[in-house]
Amino acid sequence: MGRLALVTGATGFIGRHLVDRLSSEGWRVRALVRPSSDVRHFRDIGVELSPGDIRDPASIRMAVAGTDVVFHLAATTAARSELEYEQVNSGGTRRVVEAVRTASPAPRRLVYLSSYAAAGPAVSGRPRRLKDPPMPLTAYGRSKLTGETLVREAEREGVQVLVVRAPAVYGPGDRALLPYFRLVRWRLAPIPGGAERRLHLIFAPDLAEALRSGADAGPGTFAVAEPVEHRWADVVDAIAASLDRRPLKFRVPTALVRFAALGSETLGRLAGRAVPFNREKAEEMLAPAWTCDLTGSETLLPVDRATPLAEGLDCTVRWYLRQGWL
Repeated sequence: MGRLALVTGATGFIGRHLVDRLSSEGWRVRALVRPSSDVRHFRDIGVELSPGDIRDPASIRMAVAGTDVVFHLAATTAARSELEYEQVNSGGTRRVVEAVRTASPAPRRLVYLSSYAAAGPAVSGRPRRLKDPPMPLTAYGRSKLTGETLVREAEREGVQVLVVRAPAVYGPGDRALLPYFRLVRWRLAPIPGGAERRLHLIFAPDLAEALRSGADAGPGTFAVAEPVEHRWADVVDAIAASLDRRPLKFRVPTALVRFAALGSETLGRLAGRAVPFNREKAEEMLAPAWTCDLTGSETLLPVDRATPLAEGLDCTVRWYLRQGWL
């Protein structure tokens, strides 16, 4: 009988890819799911459903019981306040760690999905290294950094901990970058002004592979990505090629980017809802580079297994078209 894995955030964009990956390799998978979640696919592939919520300690304890590995992915990427990020991301991680620490027997391994946002942008033109002091720019990044600290508490109980820092993730099921794909399909390609920006990206199935590998790799903290530094203009060209479009590229002044972020944030506050684009997100967008030192990451995602950007974007566009999203 295969090992039993708990996946929090299983119904999210990355969680679904991880669940599919684990199931295809013969793992028994348990998913912590809210009652309102669409779990039809999970039932079809034999995933064990554990009703609950990342805010509910009792349901987390029940979900953790008897597992071999816990993959903690649950997090919010858009909240109305820093307090909400703390309650969901930091608080949720604290509750998962407590459940892991007090389980008998405790899971052997805890794999935590973190983010480049926890570390902050590149430093002085070079990729950020693990030994560099973290400098998150957003409440989201700060909450993920707190999560990294919290999962280390499980090590005191003999649980092996592996932290995976991921950059921007794209692929089938992604809604975050979907609006930009739509703009390019309409032959518009806005590019933030200022210096040319560089970034790492990762294809969602590749991140799922890295997370799954984290169940057996040596513990530690690793940044994972396609090992290529892309210019944003090159990413735009690759999206355009996948859509067979020649969009009008135009630079948006940095002041206008910040003004738009302020407007979005203000409208969200008036409506009492979270918005994905605010002043902190604008500063993330305008940072010169989002790259990290990938030393050691080949144990999670071998270089020859990383999906090239053009191939990953083609796959993503085909999926969008099949789903009627584009």
